[in-house]
Parts: sequence; C-alpha cells; structure tokens
Amino acid sequence: MLLPMLFLKGLELTLAGSVIAVLLLLIRRFGSKKLGPRVMCWLWTILLLKLLLPVSWSGMVSLENWTDPYLYDVRYGAGKMVTEAGKVWNGLRDRLLPQEKEWMAYSPMRMYQNGQELQVPMPAVKQELVSSLQAQTSMMQSQTVMAILWVTGGAGVWCWKRWKSRGVRRWIAMSVPFNCAELDRLLEDCCREINIRSRVRLMRSALPYPALHGWFRPVILLPYESMTLYAKEELRLILLHELWHYKQKDILMFLLARFLRLIHWFNPLIRLALNRFEEDLEIRCDWRVLRQLEREEGLSYGLLLIRQGELNGGTLPSCGPGLPLLTGASRVRHRLGHVAVFLKQSYGNVNVQRPWRILLGISVTFMLAFILLPSNNLYGLLRQEQTPMLYAYWLEEGANPRDTDVINSMTAQMIGITGSAVGDSPVRLVYQSPFEADAFQHTWNRLHLLIESEEQPWPIQVDVRPIRATMHEQGLSSGNVLLMLHYPYRPIKYWGFSSGKKMMSDLSSLELLDSMKVY
Repeated sequence: MLLPMLFLKGLELTLAGSVIAVLLLLIRRFGSKKLGPRVMCWLWTILLLKLLLPVSWSGMVSLENWTDPYLYDVRYGAGKMVTEAGKVWNGLRDRLLPQEKEWMAYSPMRMYQNGQELQVPMPAVKQELVSSLQAQTSMMQSQTVMAILWVTGGAGVWCWKRWKSRGVRRWIAMSVPFNCAELDRLLEDCCREINIRSRVRLMRSALPYPALHGWFRPVILLPYESMTLYAKEELRLILLHELWHYKQKDILMFLLARFLRLIHWFNPLIRLALNRFEEDLEIRCDWRVLRQLEREEGLSYGLLLIRQGELNGGTLPSCGPGLPLLTGASRVRHRLGHVAVFLKQSYGNVNVQRPWRILLGISVTFMLAFILLPSNNLYGLLRQEQTPMLYAYWLEEGANPRDTDVINSMTAQMIGITGSAVGDSPVRLVYQSPFEADAFQHTWNRLHLLIESEEQPWPIQVDVRPIRATMHEQGLSSGNVLLMLHYPYRPIKYWGFSSGKKMMSDLSSLELLDSMKVY
C-alpha cells in the first residue's frame, strides 16, 4: 500500500502546487516591479512549503475548496483518471492472469481451533465478491505502476542532468587556489562591508563565469583570466553579489528548487515556477548589492550584467547560484528591468524604503499564505475518522464469513444500520471498541500495514478477554467469532484507505487464550 499512497500524495501536492504556481506567475507578471523581488521571494516560499509539507490541514477559506472540484471531480479530473486507469488495469489482468480469480475464490483462511492456529479451507466465494476484491486490488496495482513510473522518470531526469553537467563538475573539481594578495584584500573588504565573519575562499577554475559553490565550505570560483577580464571595481561588484548569495543562504534555496523540479519532473507549471523563483533570488541579490552602491556604481553594475551575459553565451549549465545564471537574453532583460526600477527609486547611497511597499508586501504574503497553504475543508472531515477499531462478530454454525450477504450484514452493523435484515442475519456484531495502544505502537502498526505483503503478513496481538466477557453476558455458547482490526488511513483527499486484520476463532479457543493474533 505504501507506493500507491505515495503516488496519490504526490499527485495531490503537484495539483495543489500547480494552482499556486499559476497564481504566483500572474502576480509576478503584472505586479513584481510594484512588490519588489524580496516580496516575490516570500511568495515563492509559499509554493515551496506546499510542495514540501507531507502533512496538510484543513481551512475554511482555502483556495482548494473552490479549485478541487475542477481538479478531481470533472470528467477529465484526477479522480476520474485514476479510477479509469484502475479499470483498464483490471481488464488487462483478466486477460493476462485469468487463474488469479480462481485462487481468490478458493483461498484458505486462518482460524483458531482449540487454541491452535490453523489454515482452514473455506467454501468458494461468490463471483461478484471476487470481482469486487479484484477491482480493489487492480486500483492499488495501477497506482503502484504509476508510482514506479514517477520514480523511474525522476531517476532518468537526474541521470540526464548529471550527464549534462559532467563538464562543469569536472572543472569545479579541478579548481585551484587563487593566490592574489590584492584580490584577497578586496574579498576581506567586501566581507566586512556586508558583515560576513565566516571564511570564504577564492578559487580559480575553468568556468567562464564567476560562481558561488559549496555550503559548509563556501568557495567563490573565478575564471583563470579574471584579473584581465574584469576591472577592480567589477571584481568588487562580483564578490559582493556572490557574498550576498552566501549570506542569504541562497545556495540552499537553489538546491531545494532543483530537488522539487526533479520530483515534479512531469509538471511543466511547477518547473516553470521554480525557474522563475531562481530568477527572483538573483534579482533580490541584485537589489541587495545595489543598496550599497552609488548611482554611478549601480549603472556600472547593470553594464556588468550585460557583459557577463555575453560572456556566458547561454550554452553552459550553471553550477550554483551567482552570475552564471544569466544564461539567456530574457533573463538578462528581466534583471536589467529590475535594476532600472531600483535606480529610479534610489538616489546615490540613500535607498528610499517606502513604508507602504513593505506593508503591502507583508499583507499580500500573509493573505496568500492563509488561503493557499491550508488544504480543502474535506481534509478535516476525513481526518476525524482515524481511530483504529476492534470488532468482534458472532457467526452461527455454518455461516461463511466470505459470503456476500454475511459481509453486507457486517458492514451494515459496523456503520450503525439496524433493521430486520440485520436481525435475521447469521452474523451479529457483539463487540466494538477503539483498539487500545500507545501512540508509538499505533505508528509502528500503521507502518507495517503499509509495507507488509501477503507472503509475509505482520500479526498484531489482540486482547480477547473483553470479547470473552461480552460473549458470556449474551449467553452465546455455539458458533464462531470473527475478530476484525480496522486501521483507517485518511492522509489524502478524495482517496481513503483502510487496512484491516482478521482472524476466525471457535469459542473453545476464546476460552483458552487471553490474546490472539490477527493477520
């Protein structure tokens, strides 16, 4: 069950992330220059959190309350597509594995007899029940196949990216210390200027552009011919840019964006949004540098971006955050546009911080987080049904626990339906109670229920003394008892899982044993 659940959870996250990505892309297109790159990076953080958080919580004003019906319930929605995939897989399995139905119809059942565990042959199951069980199994198997395709595709994309960047990684590995006293003094001055106390090293590399590399041991990589390629003032601007990347922990953000792009490799909206997020990290860093510069220096910084874009040529992959991310004319234009906006707002060394702009950015961020991070209100309703329950059914002599009528009667009694149909049934619910265990044991049981197989089931020990007392109170002295332990799973909207354990027992075993295993 683990792979289907992971697939459906990933599908839920990628659909919710797509809605957020579209909204943020529109805000970026029409309002980024008003909000500024810092606020845009705050907004992109909402998308990162949505894609990363494995646990969701419900919200009455969540955007998903309005978008989910279109994503899941319509004819071509995710819910209908997953259901149709299960039906197609069921038809293929009928043609490829026709003998499986026969095995399901005649499979034996575990049972306690006189205190001993046995495999007891049971009467054949009716065809309609076999078909229902097979349809449920097909749904799980089709989701398992889709999960495997998802993981395989991600692994393939990762291998392709590694192969494409092999040259860059080789150049980084072959970098050597940049032994230049003048440049070392310039680096120390830049570190003092932006209050960085950690040691940042300078290295020469075969890369045609400057770049920041490494997190625990940060290194600024410069081309071999940096002293002739750039003037001293340009080198200062480059060092300030890379040091601000280091101070703002942008390397982690870039790595996180690339990881999420790999996970959601099939979703073009997520990939596009994460690319724009990386661009906004660069623009935020530009603004940080520009706040330290005079107006003439700001103009020189814009000219440096143009020249570095020409040097990069747009042909080489980047190795990390920094100036090499200027690969492409559109990115250069976008960054230069923000540089121009900043220079219009700031004069000399005085940065005009408009209170209304900061207040607007904080308000927009909190408002969007309030409606985008929570999940559909349906989540809260589903998660209320999480308590593991233990049921005990009394079956009269000769009652088949796998007969369709008996199963329907057990289900009706489990959910509280009463009436003559239940009263005349050969099965009666005699005990119902939450399954008592500590939180760690419940977590352990749920984990094993997800990863166990039919060949290697995970038994759970159940105390049967309360059930025995109930049987005595009701004066039941013949027949059998069917124990059922039910673990519901509601971590995914629109898809509810449940995993159960069961065991048949005769009444003599119930008298002999204080606890029994359910499988």
